[in-house]
Parts: sequence; structure tokens; C-alpha cells
Amino acid sequence: MSDTSALSVVQVFEECVYRRFGAPSLIRHDRGPRFMSEVFQAFTEMIQSRSRATLSYRPQANGQQERSVKSVMTFVRVYAEDPLQQDWDEIAEKLVFAINTSQNTTRKETPFYLVHGWDAQTTLRAMTSSLKQGSGRQSDTLAWQRDVNRQHEIDLTMAKDADPWRKTRLVAASICCSSWTKPADV
Repeated sequence: MSDTSALSVVQVFEECVYRRFGAPSLIRHDRGPRFMSEVFQAFTEMIQSRSRATLSYRPQANGQQERSVKSVMTFVRVYAEDPLQQDWDEIAEKLVFAINTSQNTTRKETPFYLVHGWDAQTTLRAMTSSLKQGSGRQSDTLAWQRDVNRQHEIDLTMAKDADPWRKTRLVAASICCSSWTKPADV
């Protein structure tokens, strides 16, 4: 996001959060001018959400977000050090996917699972092994799938290395989330 004016933040929030998940009951934010502006406050009233700012100069008041930023910065540094990573635009979405499908040590679940109620199904190995070596588009597709698979393996390794205290995932779906169902494969 190159422009972080209040109007741009509202437009991105509406497009990336509101349209996908609906209106949140509470929006917690820092005291940045874009969030304290009349434009943002009018937007939160329009979608019937409460807007709450954290305490000034107290990052501890927003510890969860500060920890998330620290994790993202760690992953960005790891990616930036990799000589094979040359284009940030191509990496950004892969990085987000890697973070969203990495287990959170506090919650013992992945962010993807907490939002959707099921684990992301990554079928990269199945996709790669199902194609035969060919010519033209088929070999281009195979090369692309191998690259995606290689990148996915790197992402998983980096996620495990960045979280050395990773423990076995708790199976909580049958206990607290029995109403969630996994969508049928298309």
C-alpha cells in the first residue's frame, strides 16, 4: 500500500476485510492519524463497528499485534537473505500463505484454521507427481509446479526453523469446533 491516507486505509479495509469477512464488532488500532481521522471514524460508524485506540507510547497495550509484526519482520528478513528471492511482489503472497498456514505456538492452531475452521489443503506434491514430462505447455506447467513445490518446502522449513518450540498440534476440532465442516473438494 503506497498511500496510507485515511481514505486509502478505509478503501483497503473495506475491500480486504469487510467484503471477505463482514463487519468486525471491534477494530483495535494504534493512534495513527489515519485511524483517528473523521473519515475512518465515519466508516466504523457506517459498518456499525466500535473503534478503539491503544494507549499512546505503550506497545504492551497491543502486545498481540506487536508480536505479529515481529514475526512478519523475521520472515521478511529470512526471505530477503535468500539469494533465490529476487522479486518482492512475487514473494509477498507466498509469505502470507506461509505465515497463515504455520502453527501459532500460543493458540496451537494455524491462523488459516482459526479463520476458516479447517486446515488449508496443500496438494502441491500430488499436482507435481501427476504430470508426465512433456513438451510445450505441459512442461511449462511442470516447471511451474516444481518451482511452487520447492518454494513451499522452503517456506515450511523456514517456518519450522523460526519456531523451534513447535509442538504437536492439538486436535481441537472435535472438541470445540464440531459445527465446522470442511467444504467439499471441487
